[in-house]
Amino acid sequence: MGSRGTNRKVAADQLLLFDKDEWPSTPTAVTGPKSKLMFVLRPTNPVALRMHEDATTHLAVQRGRDAYPPHLLHMSLLCMGQFDKPPTRLIERTRAIAAGIQARPIPITLDSAGLFGNSRHLALYRPKGNGLVNQFVGMLGRALAQNNLPGFQANAFMPHVTLAYDCRDIEPLPLARNYAWISGEFMLVYSYHGQARHEELGRWAFDPKAVPYPSNFEQLKLAV
Repeated sequence: MGSRGTNRKVAADQLLLFDKDEWPSTPTAVTGPKSKLMFVLRPTNPVALRMHEDATTHLAVQRGRDAYPPHLLHMSLLCMGQFDKPPTRLIERTRAIAAGIQARPIPITLDSAGLFGNSRHLALYRPKGNGLVNQFVGMLGRALAQNNLPGFQANAFMPHVTLAYDCRDIEPLPLARNYAWISGEFMLVYSYHGQARHEELGRWAFDPKAVPYPSNFEQLKLAV
């Protein structure tokens, strides 16, 4: 993704595109937590249920927080910004761009658990990474940037699924087997801060006939 300098330049250009109440702040803004507009991948229902059940059992022993609801489990890709209310004009433009993206389904494997975000959140990830996820994030980010739309990504992006929040001082979840699925679609959601609620704003299917991802990245096999 672009540098901070590039993001600032894009931000300046976007001042003419959005009303004052729709201008997105970066995820690191100091104005306090707000709701987020973001692109995500979601595990299949059977995999999400197994993640939730395993996390619930583990947290009951660890006396941690409640596990995140299975229907909200997701892998964040890009954040469009933080808002006080859904930014209607930005959502409309983002949907139009997302509808034109052609990419292949993504096999995903998560084989490790750890504490993310200053050791606060229990998450599943793969230490070796999920290379195709990163490639798709790059594709998505370029499409947004070419159309003068925001797309913020963590500096050290590691694809992961958060199972529970505010979990300091607990042991990571022991994994008896991997969590794996093939992601057949990507989604745009509005995540309401502090409400454990996602408003689905669009979903787009991956195309098995799309151009293959570049071969210079590791082509990951789906582990079972």
